[in-house]
Amino acid sequence: MADRQEGFDGAVKLLLDKFPSRGSLVIMDALWEDGAQYLQQIASVAENWRDSQDKPAPLKPTVDFCNLMADCAWFVHDNDAAGILSLVISTGYAAYYKLPDAAKERILDADILLLLCIRDLRAEGDFVSAEIEGKKSLAIREELQMPQDLQMTNCYNYIAIALDSLGRHLEAKNLLDKSREILEGHSDELHVRLLCQNNLNSSRNLFSMDDFEGSEKKLDDALIQATSFKSWYSLAFIHQTKANLYLRWDKPDDASLQVQLARTTLQGSGNFASISWISGIVSYRASAVAQRKKATDAAIDEAKNAVAIARSYKMPPGMQARFVHLLMKAYQMDLEKYKDEAEEARQEAQRLRKLLPPGRTNLDDESDRAFDMLVDISVR
Repeated sequence: MADRQEGFDGAVKLLLDKFPSRGSLVIMDALWEDGAQYLQQIASVAENWRDSQDKPAPLKPTVDFCNLMADCAWFVHDNDAAGILSLVISTGYAAYYKLPDAAKERILDADILLLLCIRDLRAEGDFVSAEIEGKKSLAIREELQMPQDLQMTNCYNYIAIALDSLGRHLEAKNLLDKSREILEGHSDELHVRLLCQNNLNSSRNLFSMDDFEGSEKKLDDALIQATSFKSWYSLAFIHQTKANLYLRWDKPDDASLQVQLARTTLQGSGNFASISWISGIVSYRASAVAQRKKATDAAIDEAKNAVAIARSYKMPPGMQARFVHLLMKAYQMDLEKYKDEAEEARQEAQRLRKLLPPGRTNLDDESDRAFDMLVDISVR
């Protein structure tokens, strides 16, 4: 057992030394390729520890192991192409609470709780739980008297996403404003990146309350900021969010332009566009634009592409169901030709919804709203 534990601890330390740390608060585009090469190894380590817990002489948790799980969860939280977010943060959470009390660190506890909040947003679609976990993380940071720490802005950010996803937009706006108070007035890249994210979240908050002009202004500011720090991921996400805004604003031509700009950005990103969730989300927006413009063939092709990307990169069942629902709507544009395909897509969307925990979705409700509620506000 001693040799097995020693080998496990050595593997953890080696991966922790090589893998990008969550301490930077943002994932630089240049780190995607560096970190991606270790994801399967980290997943294997997580499974090894988890599976050992029900056996004689289980592997012991360490602070390094908990930090590795948290670092990996943070790395994949916006682009979980390997489908491991739930695995690593659930394992990190279980391991942390098996640590000896003397080894536990309150800030690590806060980080894990925030990552559970993000998991609930991204992978589970459980916005109530996300709010609870996010507020637990925030409470710890407040106990540690870190009111101006940049980590606080991440807490405000993700709790706001949960609240916006639940339709509690004024509460979300209050938290986004608190975050902005911390971030404004600084010109270093980290503050600018975090303020760019705040503008993105604020734009969605505003267009959810039908303040389309205010939302557009936030996105214009975010675009300037993302251009300054040259992030293809941020730029593409801003353009697809603008497309979403213009669809809501009944400006399909403007939405179409934003889809094209997002595509151009992804094409210039090298290998990463092919392994990024954002490529699937852009195809989703492109299909929605084509449907608005009554371009049936384009609507079907783009929705099929979105579904293929979602399956290939192991998007959560709720997000996959929403993509398939959009494909169904594209087929329904020409039921004389695509009646069977539309029904097949409808049944597949329902099958995917059945994979969700009981009570998460009402299978009798097949409205657009029901499918929107399967994903958080950032990708609705």
